[in-house]
Amino acid sequence: MVYAYVKYLIPILLLVILIPTTALWSGPLRVNVVVTVTGADLDIGSWRVFLNYTCDGCRGIRDDYVNLSEDYDVIYVYLNDEKTNNAWVGLVIENNYGVPATLKGFNISFMNASGTYELSEDDYFIYPYEPTKYGVGDKPYWGLLHCEHLPVSDYLTELPITIQSGWKAVVWINVSTYGMTEGDLIIRLVYDSGNS
Repeated sequence: MVYAYVKYLIPILLLVILIPTTALWSGPLRVNVVVTVTGADLDIGSWRVFLNYTCDGCRGIRDDYVNLSEDYDVIYVYLNDEKTNNAWVGLVIENNYGVPATLKGFNISFMNASGTYELSEDDYFIYPYEPTKYGVGDKPYWGLLHCEHLPVSDYLTELPITIQSGWKAVVWINVSTYGMTEGDLIIRLVYDSGNS
């Protein structure tokens, strides 16, 4: 007798459960989703600076004469009262974010007590090297380099260059300083942030 009730009760329970479930799947399905897209961002991870002095040849610069902006997009190189012909500024540009970023160039200026002066593209030369996933310390264009060896061959001929997430690229910039003194040489990264 119990078997007869169970025999009829189980199919009825299945129908009671399956009919509402089927109704849920037969209508449109709505999903609330939030998607956050990270913009591209490049940072100056490391730097090296050599100054070619008019009277004393080429040599490195004191660490306290170089500063980075808080967002690591700008490097400030202080030029003291010694006259220079040119500055070699080497930058390791890193992409520590989730999307590829394209380095388009640099805005270069000089700022002293008289004001800020934008340098034209005729006043500097850019030597970008192929991006790499691993460190640059052993690369001939970064490691045990001296300024008389610059520029090191095998640089890319022009910008822009795309730097993948987790990769870095070395760029050397030779800036004609025209004897500029007592002010900051300012180099700002220009890159595609993906927000435009």
